[in-house]
Amino acid sequence: MLIRIPHLPAHSVPSSAPFADPAPLLEMVRAQFAPHAASVRHLSGERDLNFLVEMAVDAGAPSPSERYVLKVSDSKENPAALALQNAALEHLALCAPQLPVQRIYRWNHGAHLLALPGPDGICYARMLGYLPGQPLHAVLANRAQRQSVGAALGALDRALAEFAHPVVSNEALLWDIHRTPELQAWLPAIQDPQSRAWGETVFGLYVQQVQPIVPTLAQQYLHNDFNPYNLLVDPLQPDTVCGVLDFGDMLYGPRVFDAAVGMSYQGLDGGQPSVDSMLNFIQGYQSANPLQARELRLLPLLAAVRCAMTLCITEQRAQWFPENRVYILRNHAVASAGLRALMVQRLDVVAQMLVTRLGPATPPDVL
Repeated sequence: MLIRIPHLPAHSVPSSAPFADPAPLLEMVRAQFAPHAASVRHLSGERDLNFLVEMAVDAGAPSPSERYVLKVSDSKENPAALALQNAALEHLALCAPQLPVQRIYRWNHGAHLLALPGPDGICYARMLGYLPGQPLHAVLANRAQRQSVGAALGALDRALAEFAHPVVSNEALLWDIHRTPELQAWLPAIQDPQSRAWGETVFGLYVQQVQPIVPTLAQQYLHNDFNPYNLLVDPLQPDTVCGVLDFGDMLYGPRVFDAAVGMSYQGLDGGQPSVDSMLNFIQGYQSANPLQARELRLLPLLAAVRCAMTLCITEQRAQWFPENRVYILRNHAVASAGLRALMVQRLDVVAQMLVTRLGPATPPDVL
């Protein structure tokens, strides 16, 4: 069943160059959220347009101004998917307030979504809390940090396990391990012959070994995009995760998929492919949310699948949109390294390492 949202009133934004000029958005925020909003400026983003909103403070105030993030969806975004993300953030605020995720706020008319007429149709604006911190991709990695990142995802998944909501089918989302069989058609986009061959191997193994047992695995909502560009760390304590961003790729599926996604972004250590760095991440995950032994055995293959997905999707998109190539390929190097590390070490060997090192702390499998 898809989520249904009520009709939302549209706030007028000039049709000429909509959203390119933040000034109309500032007036909208003042009228629809907080009259003391002082400024709106662009932030980076992929599908959404993101803006930093700063509130005015009294002259001489000792603390910095109050900050929010205004997210304006693409007109093609399914409002039901946005409603799912909002409901998940509300759940986390209520049930796991200690987790460093953004808070979702309501507009003056009482809803989380505000309809805005855009150049290609209706867009939806949301107001989220601002999280300070340094992007994970910009700091040096180490063992303690990887364990911290793994523990952060484990804690998030544990909290999301209790989240109940009508399932939203998002056919436009390619970043879904469930879609591995159809992504086989994208593998020719991978330029490196060895990586392409490994991609063909792991996609085939997924179809043979994983797809038939997916319904038997523990299912829940997943963040599904735990990559270094969506995580913030404390500048004074770079081993500590202080922010988890972007729930835009949320989906419902096996929790081991989420662990595999996070693991796939940990395959570089000092610029070299590393299985140990990926195991550090899973050690952290296990400390917060222990996986069953059968899930641990699936992790290397699933992480390799996600690495191959990253390579074929990003290389194909870089061909289609060469002007945005640098942004599209930002995670290409770590995915390439992760795939190489897992395949050179051998998936079955890595699976045995996971069970041997982490299995004793894992609850017995449920048959």
